[in-house]
Parts: sequence; C-alpha cells; structure tokens
Amino acid sequence: MVDNQPKFEVYAPSIRKLLKGVVYHDDPVWIQIRDYELPIREYLAKIGLGLHLDEIGNFAYLYDQSRDDDAPNALPALTNRRNLSFSDTLLLVLLRERLDEHEMRDIEGNRLILSIDEIGEMFRIFVSQSTDAQRIDQSILGSINRLKKYGFLTERYDKRYEVRPLLRAKISADVLEEIKSRLQQYIQQNNAPEPEDDDGESV
Repeated sequence: MVDNQPKFEVYAPSIRKLLKGVVYHDDPVWIQIRDYELPIREYLAKIGLGLHLDEIGNFAYLYDQSRDDDAPNALPALTNRRNLSFSDTLLLVLLRERLDEHEMRDIEGNRLILSIDEIGEMFRIFVSQSTDAQRIDQSILGSINRLKKYGFLTERYDKRYEVRPLLRAKISADVLEEIKSRLQQYIQQNNAPEPEDDDGESV
C-alpha cells in the first residue's frame, strides 16, 4: 500500500507556532527552535521572513525582511503596523524604562511583575490632573489589554502582569529615546494631555 501522506519537516511545528506570534522558552517547541535554528532560518528566508532569537530573554519571533513596494518581485507585507494611542505609547515607554531598571537591580534573573495599581501609579503622573479618575482607570485598563494583545504583557493567575522581554527587543534604546523625546514635546504642547488622545506611535 502506497503511503500518500505528505512528509513534513521535523521542525514544522515550531514554524507554525512562530507564525502565530512570539514563542517563549516555556513553550514545548522552544527546544525545537534551538535545535533546528539553521534550517528554520533557511526556510523562512525563502518566503522573506527572518527569525529573531533572543538568547538572553529566551524568546523568538519572526520579522518581515521583505518590502511591500512597487518593485515587480516585491512581497506583500506580512503584518500591518499598529497605530498606538498616546496612552498606549506612554505606557510602553514607562514599562520599557521599568524593565531596564529591574534588570539592572535584579541579579537573580527574576521576572518583572507589576500589579495594576503599580502600573496606574506610573501612568497617572503624566496625565492631566483635571481628568476624571474613572476615565483614567478605563484608559489604563484599555492600554493594558492592548499591550497584552501585542505580547508585551501577560496576565498572571494572581491578576498581576508580567512585563515580557519582547518589549526590549521591539523597542531598542535608540527608539526609546526618540519616542520619549516626542512624548515630552507633545506633553509640553498640550499641557498634560487627556489619556484618550490619539497622537501616539506605531509598532
């Protein structure tokens, strides 16, 4: 009897998982990504994708090496850039700085875990004092939920949030300083903006 079943590459599960989003070291396919890194990179390169493998943070994700331009052989973009509100951008910057501070102080490699109250305390310093407290709380929760969706935060069983090292990979030190500079200019021009203002960045 002839076996007509297709023959999959042994590392196919890891590629399929990477196509869905970030893969961390506690995922079953993590070891597979490490063991088959070279053939995975070679396969992805054929379809215009690259593999970012962070050995320090122990996570991996795909990035688009192609460009969706007018060239005849151009590939369509794999993902769209996400436009962030002022609140989202501010929270990203605050969490990125907090992550840097945590990693400098913590010699045991513990994860950065924050309660919603700790996140709110960081955030409230930069918004208009005249803003209704309930409105601020709604804005903070909305931004937290969006950053969870993008993989920068993970909600734990105790309702606290782990700040993922993906944040450091996606927002480098240079990009962080650029965003901080734009935020500062925006805050000065708008005298502590309302949390729902849409003038933010994209990731």
